[in-house]
Amino acid sequence: MAAVIVLANQKGGVGKTTSTYNLGVALADVGQKVLLMDLDPQGGLTYYSGFEPEDLGKTIYHCLTRSTSPRDIMLSNDFGVDLLPANIDLSLAEFQLMNVPARERRITRIVNELRDDYDFMLIDCQPSLGLLTINALAAADEVIIPVACEYLSIRGTRALLRLISKVKGSLNSKLHIAGLLPTLFDSRTRHGRETLDRLAREFPDIHLYPHTVARSVRFAESAAEQKPIYEAKVQVPGALAYRELARELVRKKS
Repeated sequence: MAAVIVLANQKGGVGKTTSTYNLGVALADVGQKVLLMDLDPQGGLTYYSGFEPEDLGKTIYHCLTRSTSPRDIMLSNDFGVDLLPANIDLSLAEFQLMNVPARERRITRIVNELRDDYDFMLIDCQPSLGLLTINALAAADEVIIPVACEYLSIRGTRALLRLISKVKGSLNSKLHIAGLLPTLFDSRTRHGRETLDRLAREFPDIHLYPHTVARSVRFAESAAEQKPIYEAKVQVPGALAYRELARELVRKKS
């Protein structure tokens, strides 16, 4: 049965999609069966996985609003992961689900249909605390919070923690915060080093992953090339962090 992990932060540009995809490929590389779920209307995870979002006839939007089976939209790529894709149609879902019964449980239904087929299911959320993110949290076992090593990202983390607390109280009492994943870390800057230290001080009760993801233009280049960071021709600082995190997640699950 799959461990269902949401990667979320209210702040955009903190590496949620980059982390979801590269962590997913790293898990597949160590023998895990992995499903990725794109819950961002921008379709970044879908594109990163090798597909053009606007060329897709059916996406997770159809699963949420029209009861399409997730098996009917599922895609697989050359790097060992399966994907439930998204595109701009998903931006309509929150409005269309507003008056639907059990609207916070639509992702739970999808997860339950597929859970026995995978070891890990990773959900990439949009930088918002709206209904789609609430759906993801209601369906998940754990949350990994990518936090860019800059002050505004910490503010976004506080808002997400408040939402997680509300979801635990009303929708998913078993939801657990797995940890904070430091991203976009630049050891050359004082601000980066101070922010990393501040994460440990400000959230002492939350696990701070030691697998710090260093800032590198190679991550943006790998996304543009629709390849995981491990396919880069040179060793990328920070890429090892995802492999180490994958191994930690597998050890914890077993």
